[in-house]
Amino acid sequence: MVERSGHDELKRFIRFGIVGVSNTLVDFIVFFLVHSLLGSIFGQIVSYAAGMLNSYILNRRWTFGQKHARDYGQMLRFMAVNAVIAAGTAVLLNLMDKHLPLVAAKLLVTAAGVFINYFVSRSWVFRQKHAEGQTEIK
Repeated sequence: MVERSGHDELKRFIRFGIVGVSNTLVDFIVFFLVHSLLGSIFGQIVSYAAGMLNSYILNRRWTFGQKHARDYGQMLRFMAVNAVIAAGTAVLLNLMDKHLPLVAAKLLVTAAGVFINYFVSRSWVFRQKHAEGQTEIK
């Protein structure tokens, strides 16, 4: 396994954050473009999917430097991680909201979700494989 320097890891984490901001922008733009045609529920589904696709493409190429052909297993791992984190942070937010102001609870669960998502994405979703079939982090 190849160790990454702290500087490289920080740079990668910052890229992950920038992609997250762009996902939010894509989500909001798509939502307001399709809302009048699809309504709130279907508009949210379409816009969330657009943000998630943006996230997958940018994180795959830019954040984690994946250059190989499309990997459907990777895509499924990505969707699974995002679904679990979305559900987990929703439950956690609901629990914390009873004890903290909503804004504070939202900030805490969002921060936890970002860190968990980053490390699971780095180590499992966008893992690097070398010739012998072993996994390494670039």
